[in-house]
Amino acid sequence: MYGDRVNVLMDRIKISSGGPNAMDTPLSYIPRAQLENLEVIRGIAPVSSGNETIGGTIRATSTRSDFSEGEELEFHGMASVGGHSVDDGYDVSTLMSLANQNHRMHVSASRQDSDDYAFGDGDVTPSEHDRNSYELGYGYKKEDHEIGLEYVRNDTNESGTPSLPMDIIYIDADIAQGNYEGTWNQVDIESKVYWSQIDHKMSNFDLRSPPLVMGGPMTMQRFTLADSEDYGYGINATMAFAGGKLELGTDGHLADHDANIFNPMDNAFLIENFRGVNRDVFGIFGEWQRELATTWDLELGIRYTHVNMDASTVSATGFPMAMMQMNANMLAAEFNASDRSQKDDNIDAVIKLTHSLRKDTNIELGFARKTRSPSYQERYLWLPLQSTGGLADGNNYIGDVNLDPEVSYQFELGLDWRNRRAYFAPRAFYHRVDDYIQGIDASNATAIMFHTMAAGMTGSNAKLLQFANIDARLYGVDTDFGYHLNHNWHLDGVISYVKGERRDNGDNLYRISPANISLGVTHQQNNWFTTLETVTYLEKDDVSEVTNELESAGYVLLNIYGNYNIPDHGFTFAAGIDNLLDKDYAPHLGGVNRVRDVDVPVGERVPGTGRNVYASLNYEW
Repeated sequence: MYGDRVNVLMDRIKISSGGPNAMDTPLSYIPRAQLENLEVIRGIAPVSSGNETIGGTIRATSTRSDFSEGEELEFHGMASVGGHSVDDGYDVSTLMSLANQNHRMHVSASRQDSDDYAFGDGDVTPSEHDRNSYELGYGYKKEDHEIGLEYVRNDTNESGTPSLPMDIIYIDADIAQGNYEGTWNQVDIESKVYWSQIDHKMSNFDLRSPPLVMGGPMTMQRFTLADSEDYGYGINATMAFAGGKLELGTDGHLADHDANIFNPMDNAFLIENFRGVNRDVFGIFGEWQRELATTWDLELGIRYTHVNMDASTVSATGFPMAMMQMNANMLAAEFNASDRSQKDDNIDAVIKLTHSLRKDTNIELGFARKTRSPSYQERYLWLPLQSTGGLADGNNYIGDVNLDPEVSYQFELGLDWRNRRAYFAPRAFYHRVDDYIQGIDASNATAIMFHTMAAGMTGSNAKLLQFANIDARLYGVDTDFGYHLNHNWHLDGVISYVKGERRDNGDNLYRISPANISLGVTHQQNNWFTTLETVTYLEKDDVSEVTNELESAGYVLLNIYGNYNIPDHGFTFAAGIDNLLDKDYAPHLGGVNRVRDVDVPVGERVPGTGRNVYASLNYEW
């Protein structure tokens, strides 16, 4: 699963995208050089990991200051610089901190910049990026109690998104959070509050050639101003209970969204893409873990989630054709008269049993009921557009305010075998999803007429789809494995296969990765290592017919990378070459190109990067 179905946490908080096409994904808010840890919870995510975890949970942690041991303040820091050839890009980053046993404080800054990236037959235009990030942090610790305050500022400037209808002109984000951890009467307490404000501008003419009207010479220039504001909180209490560990908690995430589309050549043109949209999520949960016997462990979890969504009335003005304006007015009136205030009450439940067959072998059996309410785009996209949360399939969509929440019944069976020389950890899964949300052929006559006229003006072959509830299933297997050949050499690999299909008509689900395997051989010494890696994807021909999803060819990539630590000096040098053989390929999940007059034809898959030589130097003190 992808998009909003995956619960992505950045330093324990959830951040909504600033715009309706998810150009600023949550992981983009931590600069690469300051990513301390990235954890992907394998299999069924525990209810304690957050609301709406139907597609799992990912936790990203940034590098921040730590408390030291004594009373005297200590000065620490890191600085890094790196470059990559495929896009003539560079990254610079620094973090400086002061800390003792009671106080910690830090300041950090980073910059990432690149041009369009190259592939075998040219450049992917526009794919440049430009981003600056800054952070301030303070923490206080006394005995069993600790508080932390953090502020992050991200300034993303002109950056290309060729698989979407517009490019980033700017994304200005302010993020603040406060945390508390402590122990009261043998109960561990964790709490957080946070806020974010994101302002976003995008356009279809600054970094690319805008669409032609009726074949030219006139062009259809558009830009969008969007913003989002989030508030969130969470408090968890963990204690001993009934021979095990009990965690109780409550959390919430309240998000507001607006987006308006303008024509820079006509002040009368305005589409209120999303107006006064709010999506408020509140949850409470309980999770209990205990050892049932010497070789059995149990995890039980239940979560109740209340989702409250609403949107203000909308309008659209300034269309050049009277018939288009009339249809837009009719769609706005239909949306404004609908029941835009929607409330969902969702229940998640998890049961996991782990059995130790022997010292080096565990079996895990998991059952879960997971839910997700519709995104604001799926419910409130009232005019045929591509404001779809980043689907990047080249189609236009309309929403449905009456969508039901997705309900997934999940079964997983895993084996984990590890000894001193090898490991093998396969996991099979089957998910039956009721009311899965996906685009189907639209039936609204007014929307179809508007879409037909709009597509005719620009010569687009996009389909018109409407978000709808369908029934689906996903099943597959993934396997981690490795083997130590000797003290210095080891082999590691990952195999993944997943199949997603509709239960009603057998069509395939959109954006399902083809079967793939990664295999790496590493030579390791005390202060350095080198890895030679192959990444293989099979061809993808079981595609979604309703979305006109393109088939993709299989490919094999060869990568090499390594790392060298200079003993006792704090320096680390890393280097590598991705796509060593400069293979032409197009990742199946990469979307289709929307930009004309460039090296990639409109409607073809966006190619992957060509040969990329990169290196970085990091210094810590």
